[in-house]
Amino acid sequence: MSNKFTNNVRTRLYKQGYQGFTKEEFTAAAIAAECEDLDNPTKEQLSHAVNYLIEKQSNKLTVPVTLSELETEPPLDEEVIEESRLAAIPQSQVGEMVTTKATELGLVLSEKQVFDIADSVDSSASTFDEILEQVEAALLAYADHSANQVDARIDRTLTRVQRRVVDRHEQSRDKLAQGLTGISAALEESREQTKSQLGGILSRLKAVGR
Repeated sequence: MSNKFTNNVRTRLYKQGYQGFTKEEFTAAAIAAECEDLDNPTKEQLSHAVNYLIEKQSNKLTVPVTLSELETEPPLDEEVIEESRLAAIPQSQVGEMVTTKATELGLVLSEKQVFDIADSVDSSASTFDEILEQVEAALLAYADHSANQVDARIDRTLTRVQRRVVDRHEQSRDKLAQGLTGISAALEESREQTKSQLGGILSRLKAVGR
């Protein structure tokens, strides 16, 4: 469900440190917020949906624990905590991070582009911050690649236009040269005819004078 409602709610949740929601949960949030026009949500509807999903996720994470369990629970060492933290960032969530970050950067990506970028991010042995850095780097690389493609198209267009201008200039120059040659030939022919006519007139005048 790619729409303004989902993108805005996902971005707000991401900024507050919440992610991993499914399409069904976004649909449920839209229903709870009474948002019928998903491409034109109000601020109140977005806020209501965000609060709804945060509360829903908080309820999922809440596990009843007795006081005795807290007292007897052995403390986790740093290695276990780190492994647990890494395991909480599955590859399936990288796509959401890509979509959210792309929205912040003003990039519009297709589902395939999101998948390709997410697939290029290695989340198997990285912290959340490192994954986020990889996502940003991948998006910036994509933006640079897209800009380079646009530049290449512009260069090709300018080259074609320049070649066309040169070709048309040469055609015009050749046409002008041909025209001037024709005019010169016509003038020469006119001069010859004039000389011939004058010669005939002079001959007749001489004959009359005798």
